[in-house]
Amino acid sequence: MEINWSVKLFALFIFVLLSAFFSGSEVALFSIRKEKFKKQFSKNKLISGYVNNLLNQPRRLLVTILIGNTIVNVAASITAVSIALNLAPKLEISNEIAIAVQIILLTLLILLFGELVPKVYASKNPYKFVKRIAIPIYWTNVIVYPVAETITELIKISFSKIKIDKSKTVLTKDEITELTEYSHEKGKLDLEEQELIQSIVTFRKIQTGEIMTPRVDIKAISSDANFEDVVSRINETGHSRFPLYKENLDEIVGIIYAKDILSYLNNGNEKKSFSLEALTRKPIFVPKSKHISELLREFQTKKMHIAIVVDEYGGTAGLVTLEDIIEEVVGEIWDEYDKEEDPVKKISDNEYIVLGKVSIDEVNDILGGSIISEEEGFETIGGFILKTAGSIPKDGYNFKKKNFKFTVKEVLGKRIKKVIIEKENKS
Repeated sequence: MEINWSVKLFALFIFVLLSAFFSGSEVALFSIRKEKFKKQFSKNKLISGYVNNLLNQPRRLLVTILIGNTIVNVAASITAVSIALNLAPKLEISNEIAIAVQIILLTLLILLFGELVPKVYASKNPYKFVKRIAIPIYWTNVIVYPVAETITELIKISFSKIKIDKSKTVLTKDEITELTEYSHEKGKLDLEEQELIQSIVTFRKIQTGEIMTPRVDIKAISSDANFEDVVSRINETGHSRFPLYKENLDEIVGIIYAKDILSYLNNGNEKKSFSLEALTRKPIFVPKSKHISELLREFQTKKMHIAIVVDEYGGTAGLVTLEDIIEEVVGEIWDEYDKEEDPVKKISDNEYIVLGKVSIDEVNDILGGSIISEEEGFETIGGFILKTAGSIPKDGYNFKKKNFKFTVKEVLGKRIKKVIIEKENKS
């Protein structure tokens, strides 16, 4: 009887060990990346082949693991009950109490050593764990194939009749944003990585009108320009592409590439036959409301890098380039011709110099409240100044709003380039 009890205790140990084997296998096999595993174990073709075979049929693998785990847990329960009934008379307790104690102890035993410990270890060392269990789990998969395949087919049939809302099985954009913010706070993501992920998430929402170069900043070439005028314009701006217009910017007739002008530079005879019309490429016209994800695909299809943005009346509102779109994901790209200028420059705790193109939202953030309302019909600080002045103001024009003083620092043509914002201390 003593030998029988010892054998049962040993069997119980084996069953708990097998439970740990199946639990850890589940976590490890579904945690690894197949390609990385192949590289790490490229010299061990046997294990690599077994793992590849298992992962090619994930549903069947999961069913195999669940069958194995269920069988050993049931076997452990039966063995534990038998041990409890054998010990009850010796301990002079009733069978009911012995079984109740057995249930509590076995639950703790399986939960701790059959589930938690192996799963934690496997999650931290998935590749090492898979290397150890690949062969036995593969042959277990082969042995229980008929049962596993039958259950797998039943699952397919059952779930084929159930409509699953796939949109609820993935993270929403807001959840991804919150997750990146949390990861950044915990030090798992640096600021650049967080901003990159959030830019990708919001990419599809952005409209062309939000990122375009406004009409007043467009560097274009007149269709009447001669060769020297065109070369001068290229040298002056450093741009590689220019809109070509007739009377004004509302009559853009094409796009000129600077590289097409190169062949004329050292050839006097060709300069005489120079014709802008012959070098003109057909422009792309897009509305301000077009999403940049759609425009990116259009650029790829038509092999273009620049598009003219039009307003609801068909007039030219601005232009947008491939670089503008890419910058929405990776951030500002500076080349040798770009002159970086801070949109907001802090002079003191109470004074800022702000570019006219800075948005009202950004200005309000700087000033610490809703000082200016967008509902008044403008989007930038420059637009706010223009509406307040009622005309094109001169340098030095100023006014007060709430406890802030706004002074025009620089006007370029019809556009306000820089504004000084001062917070006045209340006496």
